Amino acid sequence: MQPMVMIRRICILAVCCALLSGTAAGYVISFTVNPPETMSGGMVTATGTSNIPAGYTDEAVLYREVPNFMPKEVGRYPFTITEGGNWGFVIDTTGFLPATYKVQLPKSGEYPYGSSAVLTQTFIVTAPPETAVPATTITPVLTPVATASPADVATLTIPPEPTTSPAGMATALAAAGISALAFAYGLRRRNE
Repeated sequence: MQPMVMIRRICILAVCCALLSGTAAGYVISFTVNPPETMSGGMVTATGTSNIPAGYTDEAVLYREVPNFMPKEVGRYPFTITEGGNWGFVIDTTGFLPATYKVQLPKSGEYPYGSSAVLTQTFIVTAPPETAVPATTITPVLTPVATASPADVATLTIPPEPTTSPAGMATALAAAGISALAFAYGLRRRNE
């Protein structure tokens, strides 16, 4: 048999083995979060099922999605699989910012998950509605004002206002700029 034919057969056999081993069944874990949308301060419940043996404990990681950045971890929630494969936990969203939140289960080194495992779910936290502030009416209060006699007005002196203005400063800067240009032009003419 030619070496090239032998290499092809080995490659085909290796690919077939890789495909068959990739479809091996693993443990299944899946969950849902309810409600899918809540106001800040509400409760979100994660409930799941699994064929992992009862007593297995792990923790879910909660992330807040941040537009144009990596998600920010905001909490970890432990859970234990019970007899019958059920598990769950409750997330109190008090103090949460309005955003999309992602609950993610880490991959288990002890129990490899199969391809049908559901490891991520999202929910949305919205801002609570703004409460209307009742309109208040303002009642004007009239206060008597002392009046000045003509003698008091005659002795009143008003201090003069300063004469520097922003326009005067701009004019001075413009004159300095023109002078600098004229000086540079004169130096250039002198060196020619």
